[in-house]
Amino acid sequence: MKRTRARGRPRRYGKMCLMSQPSQQDKVTAELRRAIAAGEFAPGSFLPSSRVLAPRFGVVRNTLMAGIATLVEDGLVESLPKRGYRVVGTPSAFEVVWTQGGQLLPAGKEQLGHGEELRAEVRQAPGAVAHLLQGPDGMTVTVRSTVHCHGGAPWALREFFTPRSVADVARRLLEPEAVDEERLLAEHGMGQDGVRSCWSTRGATADEARVLKSGPAPVHFIQRTGFHEGEPVFCELTVVRADRVHLSRSVGTPPEMPEA
Repeated sequence: MKRTRARGRPRRYGKMCLMSQPSQQDKVTAELRRAIAAGEFAPGSFLPSSRVLAPRFGVVRNTLMAGIATLVEDGLVESLPKRGYRVVGTPSAFEVVWTQGGQLLPAGKEQLGHGEELRAEVRQAPGAVAHLLQGPDGMTVTVRSTVHCHGGAPWALREFFTPRSVADVARRLLEPEAVDEERLLAEHGMGQDGVRSCWSTRGATADEARVLKSGPAPVHFIQRTGFHEGEPVFCELTVVRADRVHLSRSVGTPPEMPEA
């Protein structure tokens, strides 16, 4: 599905709605970070001139310079008088920790956060998701997907699936607004009282590589299924760039890895 960016107030596109975007200056900073992380601007190379970059981002020169200044402060770019801005580094890998429930969180964070490019839609479940939710092939589910970034570059893609019958009760799951899905389920009497999780490492699919800008880098794949009174009420699939994170066991225990 083609991604459509919204500005200002959220806009609806059928069953999908995107959240409003950050400031133009923040957008410039984030997009340049992503381009550097993806290798478009390699260490040692110079950023294109403002005459080239300003139209690319649809901003005036002052906004562009303010966005680049943040990269200078972060040590990713250096300013060389009369020469321009030279890339001196790429977004570094950072530590993530396992929670007791089998989730990954950036070290020092109490929750994953709401991410970017939030989508909420109703569709047929992929076969693997239907199996995890113990439903029939082609069952209708609600899926909430987000991209998570660190240092302006994507590191994780998260999809949160619930049976449509569950979303019909916890109706905020159908809206593209930032919510804690598991807390919302608990508020509607479907709190998680059991979880099953699994962790594996594999190559990224073409769509995952595009969203995560990972190229040939491998990814960690974490799947979690939450249960209420023995019945699955959600499954969460998270794809993580293996080259962007250091996995730590300092908080919880990693999920089981499938046998080869």
